[in-house]
Amino acid sequence: MSTIKPIVLMNEGDIDNNDKAACLDGIRELLSICSVEREIEVIDRGLWRNIDYKINGVLRKFLSVDWFLKEGWENSRNKTQMNALTILNFLSLPQWKKDNNYYDVFLLSSDIYYENTNFIIGLARKGVGTIISTNRFQSLNNTLKFECIKTETMHELGHVFGLLPIDRTENVDDSLGKHCTNRCIMRQGLIVPIDWVNITKDRLKYGPFCENCKKDLRNYFKLES
Repeated sequence: MSTIKPIVLMNEGDIDNNDKAACLDGIRELLSICSVEREIEVIDRGLWRNIDYKINGVLRKFLSVDWFLKEGWENSRNKTQMNALTILNFLSLPQWKKDNNYYDVFLLSSDIYYENTNFIIGLARKGVGTIISTNRFQSLNNTLKFECIKTETMHELGHVFGLLPIDRTENVDDSLGKHCTNRCIMRQGLIVPIDWVNITKDRLKYGPFCENCKKDLRNYFKLES
């Protein structure tokens, strides 16, 4: 039996079904590229709530999607943008991780930000998980929106799975984190959605990852397993 940790997907309650399908499609394609699709279970918890997630109407810590969202909103910017770092920090804690035995993907419809950014569309931590927001893609037509959310999912999971490695020096750009400069979904896209539309079109035409990033991804899973 594989020792590779499963991926657990949770989502905000009003997430669009097609947006969620795009996220799941991105997860599965990335795992296929890494040749670990059969070894990693993808668990869809949806709008997860433990049976005893509330007591007398009060949310209990770590027992529901609702609690994580509450914490994100309590540390939000003017109650219009959720604080992604707050949620990611909670997802990193042992009270939630329970021996660090899975990766988290938390899919949000809300707009999110990180520290001094105007907004972000995703935030990831190596070996832990990622927060992904579909908010900034909602102006796109359904087909393009699906593909852009899929691209973003694969990009953020790439970071979770070690891209770009600290010792990599070729084709590297340090822009809000370490990114690839090749024609690859690991390059940075600062103008949303335009940059992500272009990255997505390249993904569909040339494939998601450059050879350097594919090699780095596979090395990550060799080390984990």
